[in-house]
Amino acid sequence: MQDVKVKTGGEGITFCSWNVKGINELIKRGKVLAHLKSLKTDIIFLQETHLKNKAQHRSKAKWIAKTYHSTFSHKSGGVAILIRKGIPFKHISTIENIDGRYIVLVGELYSKK
Repeated sequence: MQDVKVKTGGEGITFCSWNVKGINELIKRGKVLAHLKSLKTDIIFLQETHLKNKAQHRSKAKWIAKTYHSTFSHKSGGVAILIRKGIPFKHISTIENIDGRYIVLVGELYSKK
């Protein structure tokens, strides 16, 4: 897992990138989300979620305001971006790979493009 803190206009935002190697199982998903919450990470990039199209809701938690996914119909691949509540992110558009290999968000943080 990689954790990076970036300062923007006096505000500190933390980013985390993690290959979770699948979060379909309830216990593992709970542990991953609990650990991420304890890190107080603001924007989280997850790889290899292995979530199918119908299971995207599984990465939601009370402390997460927005979730964005790129999934595939098979149990492989899958990426997600999770944004913590209280982070002023304005979503503009999303670019997804049909194979669930990447997702690109275009938006504004703190009203800055």
